[in-house]
Amino acid sequence: MHYPPRLESRFWRVWTAAGTSSLGDGMVLVGFPLLALNFTHNAVLIAGVAIAGAVPALLVALPAGTLADRTNRRRLLVGLELVRFSILAAFGVAILRGWDSLPMLYAAVFLLRGLSVVFDITASATLPSIVKPRLLVKANANLLTVQTVAQEIAGQALGGILFAATAALPFIADAATFAASAGMLNRAVPDNRSVGTNTSFGADLRDGLRWFARLPLLRMLTGLIASFAFCQALVLGVIVLYATQDLHMTRSGFGLLLGVSAVGTAIAAVAANQIHARLGSGWSIIAAGLAASAAYPVMSITHSPVTAGGALALEAAGVVVGNISARSLRQAIVPPDLQGRVASSYQMAVLTAIPLGSLLGGIMVGEIGVRETFLVAGLLQVAILAVTAPRLLASMRRQAKVISDAPTVAAA
Repeated sequence: MHYPPRLESRFWRVWTAAGTSSLGDGMVLVGFPLLALNFTHNAVLIAGVAIAGAVPALLVALPAGTLADRTNRRRLLVGLELVRFSILAAFGVAILRGWDSLPMLYAAVFLLRGLSVVFDITASATLPSIVKPRLLVKANANLLTVQTVAQEIAGQALGGILFAATAALPFIADAATFAASAGMLNRAVPDNRSVGTNTSFGADLRDGLRWFARLPLLRMLTGLIASFAFCQALVLGVIVLYATQDLHMTRSGFGLLLGVSAVGTAIAAVAANQIHARLGSGWSIIAAGLAASAAYPVMSITHSPVTAGGALALEAAGVVVGNISARSLRQAIVPPDLQGRVASSYQMAVLTAIPLGSLLGGIMVGEIGVRETFLVAGLLQVAILAVTAPRLLASMRRQAKVISDAPTVAAA
């Protein structure tokens, strides 16, 4: 009897670390915007939480990839987890002592998000050294499944409940998960062979940018995913206002709304392997974009938290399916010693779109309202897909040799 290839134990240790860390991330994902409501109800200032998390990414994304290729990735990942533990523990203590403020909240989000970008790029560069190329889709799907369940279902729901009890609890709990993750990653991640140090940091960075620029398929893929991120940021940067003002939900209810909506994300992550096998990379990404764009108009007209949660679940499912296909394809076609730098170029484009979308979303809410902003986001994403989808498919046909080297989807 033929058995499908299995993911090895080293991967499952990384999987456990990702789930642990994501549980805490979900708590603060709810905690930060709820804490901001203690200081302001201004839409632009609320969206400033998302902007504060996006801006540092623009500063570190490109050098982060070069750093990941030039250093020992295991030590880098463990060190990043320990630094994030220290920042969140200190922030939790500040809340308990009554020292917190809106500028301090922005600063904490700024630092944590910058460190998270370095961590995510390094982790993405590490995955191809842990699993075989034909298992990349399956590995990414499993990682996103546990991250989704831990962060967006359990973490966000728990974060709303903990915040309602004591505002500092979500942040202190997240600090503990970073410490636990550091211990697990230290045993799971292999030591890599970094690029030679006979070249300068700047030269290595430029080499990665040149490699990225030479591949039309990668450029087209990056542009489309970045446009999706822009439209999503128009909505999610002000989602706390939508929930608490338009849907009249409590703060703990806001956390539960996000948690319930993430059920769609979890289902999509589990099904992503089969979707990818049936549709292929290009059509998986296009279908995912259409699903997400359909959710925003529904949110703009409903007054039901249940319907809004369902629409958010559809949007999140589309994001997951598109990201798994795009990430796995990118990992499969990039040489091992360039994984970090090419991933950082990709991330740079996506992360540039997020603060722009969040800022514009905050401004639009003040000018035309929350519901109207959501409707614009949906229509804009459909228009972008109408223009870009044929070009993406044409680029994939021209790069038939590259596509044939993409990972074979393994049975779940």
